[in-house]
Amino acid sequence: MAAKFEIASAKAGQFTWVLKSQGRTLATGEPYGRRALAEKAIGSLRKAVAGATVSDLTVKPKAAPAKTAPAKAARSKAAPAKTAAKRTAKAAKAAAPAKAAAPAKAARKATKTVKAAARTTAKRAGKATAAKTSGTARRRGGAAG
Repeated sequence: MAAKFEIASAKAGQFTWVLKSQGRTLATGEPYGRRALAEKAIGSLRKAVAGATVSDLTVKPKAAPAKTAPAKAARSKAAPAKTAAKRTAKAAKAAAPAKAAAPAKAARKATKTVKAAARTTAKRAGKATAAKTSGTARRRGGAAG
């Protein structure tokens, strides 16, 4: 049995269409203010349905066969596992009780920082002395002394 469109008037001045087949409602349209608009919608649906295709979204598409990965790509895939292992090892070290070497290491680092600051200060002092000397030389007419 073929499907058929029915145009009905739900309210005064409101026209809707219904597509039925074997007593079942297959589709319904929105309310239109004029009967001609409801008929035009039916014509548009007929044209669209004539060239419609079916897309089954419930079936997962088959994956393309995997290509053989170059050696570099294979290594890069293994890298995340190695990185995760390194992170786990670092976390275990951090959670372990502090060793006696840790305070000594911190003291060495502090000493390096102090020495670097002293060098910077000495450089600045040397530049200031050089600037004063060059100013004195200018005042004396170009002779340093």
